[in-house]
Amino acid sequence: MSSSGPSLHDSDDNRGGGIIATTVTVSFLASTAVALRLATRIWIVRSVGWDDYTILFAAFGIIISSGLVIVEVHYGFGRHMNGLSHWQYIEFMKYSYGEWIQTFQTLMFNKISICFFLLRIPVEKYLIRPIQGAIIALIISNIVLTLLWIFQCNPIASAWNKQTPGSCFTNGQLQRIIISQALISIISDFMLALFPIVLLWKVQIAPRIKAGLCTLMALGLITAACCIVRTVLNWQNVNSDPTWESIPNWYWRSWEVCIGIVTACIPALRPGYKTVSAGIRSYLSHRSSRQSSDFPLVDTSKLSQPPASQNPNAQHITRPQASYDPALGAAAQAVSIEADRAQEYGAGEDGFTMNSLPGDIKTADQGIKKTTRIEIAGRSADESQRSLDLGDVERGFGNRDFL
Repeated sequence: MSSSGPSLHDSDDNRGGGIIATTVTVSFLASTAVALRLATRIWIVRSVGWDDYTILFAAFGIIISSGLVIVEVHYGFGRHMNGLSHWQYIEFMKYSYGEWIQTFQTLMFNKISICFFLLRIPVEKYLIRPIQGAIIALIISNIVLTLLWIFQCNPIASAWNKQTPGSCFTNGQLQRIIISQALISIISDFMLALFPIVLLWKVQIAPRIKAGLCTLMALGLITAACCIVRTVLNWQNVNSDPTWESIPNWYWRSWEVCIGIVTACIPALRPGYKTVSAGIRSYLSHRSSRQSSDFPLVDTSKLSQPPASQNPNAQHITRPQASYDPALGAAAQAVSIEADRAQEYGAGEDGFTMNSLPGDIKTADQGIKKTTRIEIAGRSADESQRSLDLGDVERGFGNRDFL
């Protein structure tokens, strides 16, 4: 009884929901980062290179891997083996076998993309050779390890169905394949995260930008940390209950791939970020200026309009009414008389010279026309509209060039 009780309880455990939620999340984050990167390269930078094509392959890889994981959950991933049928376990092993192949390829394309990105930085040839060598090493090593994983059994079907007659690698040999891939991944992550410091050391760019790029590239160390953890937990893949015990290892592996793709895209997104942020600032500034223009300092509705004889659109203008002020009328009449005298006598004994007019004397000497317009609107006692806008003043010396 004591042995059968826990067995029945364990068979009811199911962590498939969390696995599906995680695989959808990592696929969305990686795909979004790659989509933004391609949009930046196509429409802003207008330069698409090998680093963009390879990261696109990595994004396809994580999407395919997520599809395989969802099928694995359908066949029992996230549950204990004692709650699965033999056929379900075989199907789980089949899709898990394919998922590991896809993991090898996705990580390879991810790191090759970073190498191609570093080759965009103009540096001396002796610094380019190590990056080119890293690309070749990554391709060869991952192809070899992938082929070893694919052909771990003869026939291949024996890899997921142990009842199929054939010969296969031992569990220890399979573990060495996975650990070898992890070591290559960790070494390449550290190299690609720290190598930009060497590349950018002599590049003539602002120190702030140089430090920012090195920091962004160093985010690959997070990927290396995830790889180290999942390598330590690698024993979980080979035990009597792999559909349950291998879940933590799978979580670390999924985030390793996702973070690797996202961190590879972040440095390439910098031009897009600068363009978008500049556009937002411009929009906010323009909107603020429009709002401030809605509140003019001068209420133009209270200003009088020119006489109908001088305004061809007078029939469309309704001039506000104002009461006539005798004091203002007398002042306007005095200005009109003074202007007539200036028109007739110029600088006479009254001393009316250009110095008496507002403005710059230098511009007057260059033949600039000086005009003065004063408008005063009022209403006489008999309620007839009257406007004293000093049109006569303007005509008095507005047509005269002071040369």
